[in-house]
Amino acid sequence: MRKILVAFFLVAAMSKPALAQTTRVITYIDQVQEERKSTRWTLTEWLRIKERMKMMDLWLAMFSTTQQKFAPELSFSYAKGVGDSQFDLGTTVNFDNDKLRTHGPSKSEDARLQFWFTNLISGTTGLRTLDIDLGIEGRIHNRFMVDPTLLSDPGLGNWKPGTEKVQQAGLNLRIFGSNSQDSTLVGKIGKFDRSTGFTLAADQSGQYWGGELSLYFLSILGAEANYYQYMDGKSKVGDSVDYLGFLEIYNVRVGYGVSHQNWEWKNDTSRLKSLENNRMLMVRLYF
Repeated sequence: MRKILVAFFLVAAMSKPALAQTTRVITYIDQVQEERKSTRWTLTEWLRIKERMKMMDLWLAMFSTTQQKFAPELSFSYAKGVGDSQFDLGTTVNFDNDKLRTHGPSKSEDARLQFWFTNLISGTTGLRTLDIDLGIEGRIHNRFMVDPTLLSDPGLGNWKPGTEKVQQAGLNLRIFGSNSQDSTLVGKIGKFDRSTGFTLAADQSGQYWGGELSLYFLSILGAEANYYQYMDGKSKVGDSVDYLGFLEIYNVRVGYGVSHQNWEWKNDTSRLKSLENNRMLMVRLYF
């Protein structure tokens, strides 16, 4: 019994240094792993740090005391279109069954003037803000029938198509983009007046709203789209959409695309719908 106890204490005494050595080895391994883990490059960590830096830059840009210069901008664009016009004339009560359809070639021209109060708030107050700028816009769209006699259907009677004219003016709000020659997103609102081009159809007027999107794929190559919806009170009377690709060199933008115009006019007895589809070539100058 005595020999067993002596052997036990000898083993215990000899195991203490070994246990301590093992503990030091394990501690060293843990420290090395923690250090390596803390310096390890990972994609998720890089993206997280990049997003944090972006937010910090945005915060500094918003509340920096560096004053931005008031930089008004002006642009003028002119477009020529060639395509086809279609007219549907019928009665208000039973339009689908009573309508008379006629169509023919047409040409169009579109002129637009934009002025931007770029950096108006930051330039006058000294407070950096987000890229949100106020602007004004004027636009004229005319449609001409190439040969009105091509639409001389006996059923039309005195409803002879002539020149349609649309004039509009309103406010623009650029909610994305630092200037007019940048990828931008613009909201629009204003008033319009339309001459239908038909002697028996009265002129129309009301409000419009719309949007504009411009996106650069390369520094000189991009795409653009515009949309307008026209309202007579609470009723929709027409819309306009165009989209095109463009090439931009210095302060000149040249674009080619398509344009669509849809309008509706009616009174107590008659209803008239017109549709315009054009291919268009556009030139715009920036100042």
